[in-house]
Amino acid sequence: MHRLAPTLALLTAAALALGGCARDFEEGPAGKVTDKVKDGKKFYLVVAPDKPGKEGEEKKFRVSKYDYHDCKRGSTYPKCVGD
Repeated sequence: MHRLAPTLALLTAAALALGGCARDFEEGPAGKVTDKVKDGKKFYLVVAPDKPGKEGEEKKFRVSKYDYHDCKRGSTYPKCVGD
């Protein structure tokens, strides 16, 4: 019983720490990645949408550092990895 309270406290602290690491950003439009922008600790992709009638309308949006590193210029967003 004496070990249960510190163990639960440690597990709670670990869960809170991990929860703060992962951020969900609104998903951008599907299309080809035309540029990548890093502004301090913020990561952005610029995507040209695949939808007809939207050619030339690039959209810049914030992504996680994992999406930023997984997507190369010319790859297809949102898949990107192994594209």
